[in-house]
Amino acid sequence: MLCLVLMLCLPYAAAADNPGVNRTIEVEGTPIDSIGVPNVSTDGIEFTINITLSTEAANNGTIVEWTVQQCINSGVCNPPERISMNGSDANWTSTITPVDTHSYVNYDIVLTYADGEDEKFPEDGFANGGKVWSDCWVSGEDSGGNNCPETVVLPEEKLPAPALMSTILIGLSAALIAKRDD
Repeated sequence: MLCLVLMLCLPYAAAADNPGVNRTIEVEGTPIDSIGVPNVSTDGIEFTINITLSTEAANNGTIVEWTVQQCINSGVCNPPERISMNGSDANWTSTITPVDTHSYVNYDIVLTYADGEDEKFPEDGFANGGKVWSDCWVSGEDSGGNNCPETVVLPEEKLPAPALMSTILIGLSAALIAKRDD
């Protein structure tokens, strides 16, 4: 159980890896020919993603969605949202407007095939999915971007993952002790 809980928290702890460096989804060998996203995201300015499917996927009625998660400079991530994309055949697009003081946008792609089966790219979601950093971001004690005020106020608290991990471990320990006493 403890291993499962730790694995569930890993995507949040991994958010601070390589702060300021965008990450793309590897599409080689998939039904996706290309994924186009902006090089940077900006608070309140439309962020558009373009997906081009392979000819085979386009011809078999594949539908495209994406899952988006916006993380803000205080270290908190908004819940993921699964968003339908507009398009048909090979070309699909969708637009979001990043929230104020966001650090980055995480995303993955979900294809729904004609038989109703879903497949997510990448399979393990945000941990290895796409990430586009804001033009003014904060990640732990690091910050950057080209559109920041002279002084970016760093959050006083670290990312919530360590506190979450401690709380989970204490709760699991208490449950194991209570179970052992029965």
